Amino acid sequence: MTEAANPPETLPAEFQDELVQVFCDLGVNGYISLLFDYPQQFDAARLGLAVRRVLDAEPVLGCRFEAEEGGKARWRRRDDIDTVALCPVVVSANLEEDTAVLLAELYDPRYSPNVRAVLIRQREGAADRLLLQVSHAAADGTASLDFAAAVAGMYTRLGQDPDYRLPPNNASRDSFLWLRSFSVRQRLRLLWEDLKDLPAALAPKRGLVSSRAAFLADSENQQPEFRLLRLDERRMAEIDRYASESGATLNDICLAAFFRAFDEYCPGPAGTSLEVVMPTNLRRYAPLQRRPAICNMSGTTHVRIGEAVGASFEDTLAKVCRETRRHKRRMLGTEGQMLVRWLAWMPYARKKDLLWKQLLRGLKNSVPPVLTQIGHTRGVRFACDGVAPVDLAVFGTPAPSPVFLTSLVRMDDRMCIGTCFDRRIGVHGVEAFLERMDRNLPGSPAATHVNPPIAEEMK
Repeated sequence: MTEAANPPETLPAEFQDELVQVFCDLGVNGYISLLFDYPQQFDAARLGLAVRRVLDAEPVLGCRFEAEEGGKARWRRRDDIDTVALCPVVVSANLEEDTAVLLAELYDPRYSPNVRAVLIRQREGAADRLLLQVSHAAADGTASLDFAAAVAGMYTRLGQDPDYRLPPNNASRDSFLWLRSFSVRQRLRLLWEDLKDLPAALAPKRGLVSSRAAFLADSENQQPEFRLLRLDERRMAEIDRYASESGATLNDICLAAFFRAFDEYCPGPAGTSLEVVMPTNLRRYAPLQRRPAICNMSGTTHVRIGEAVGASFEDTLAKVCRETRRHKRRMLGTEGQMLVRWLAWMPYARKKDLLWKQLLRGLKNSVPPVLTQIGHTRGVRFACDGVAPVDLAVFGTPAPSPVFLTSLVRMDDRMCIGTCFDRRIGVHGVEAFLERMDRNLPGSPAATHVNPPIAEEMK
């Protein structure tokens, strides 16, 4: 038995927590949803206990966001944690339909818990799908996988010792932890890079458009939809081979396919550049913590390739490689971080008012799409009683137009590309977008890639 102290009653809300919470209030953000397919059935009671123990071990997950009057926001421990930790079992005759129903349950930023676990059990067979949802206000994509791994580890340990507990994690949740080791000169260099990129950031770009009235009306009455593209081991072997021969990364290849698919999906406004917003993990720059806290620590990279994707996939990939290498030289993901630091000291209410006005005012312009690369992880990390999941998919929260969000995650030798959206964007259009992305990726029967030496071309 491991003794554990009581979790704290309150925690300070970090800068990125506050930013995401503002967008949750507008219906743009909510849960990060993880779908694990296991070739076994769980003990639902033990799984619920595992979630309960993790809520004690990672204190922010057992909290509710609270805006202090006239000051900063904070996290306050919920009084219904036992209920939050319950893991219901949905016995399903149609796995995909029942999964879609659960995913479509809207996140309420005032009352919804920071985590949610549901087992979707196939009526025929001996397999379970585990849906884990984590509030984006408390965690980013990397941290959501950390949460899933913590639940899996706790589930296994509780099978051996029902009294097993972990002490509350007291590691730093600082949104700017990555910046601590940077010198003044390095910080000034980052600021200078931000300032140099301002003209490109303000230039017109390809994307969806809306209006203030339409956006607010749609956010009050969302119609969530989810679509998924799964790539099996054969496809991933083809993509890996292409990456090796061309000198490109998997991320570059997926970005190029995304650009080409979006170019067809959204061909206007004419004369504007193509841009994709790519959230990026900043933990690579942060001091190591023995047991990292669940937190938000992601930056963004705006990948811009001009007005045209080029005649071929290879043309697009060459443009993407040039752009991503430019960002790597300036420290990938740190874009814009220095320019927004002043927001961290602003009272939450004022911050919320400023960001809402900025977002709603910007709706008259085209908004570029978002491709979030959750990363490459191993199934054994989420093994329960020694049994690893065979598939993993990740979705963000559907948002009103003009938000267009796609998530990509690779587990072992399989990859899933998920798009979440409001039905009013057009279901058939999004399905066609995913089909075009599939056709552009290496290994598709429709692909005509010739595997050029991209790395040599970039020299």
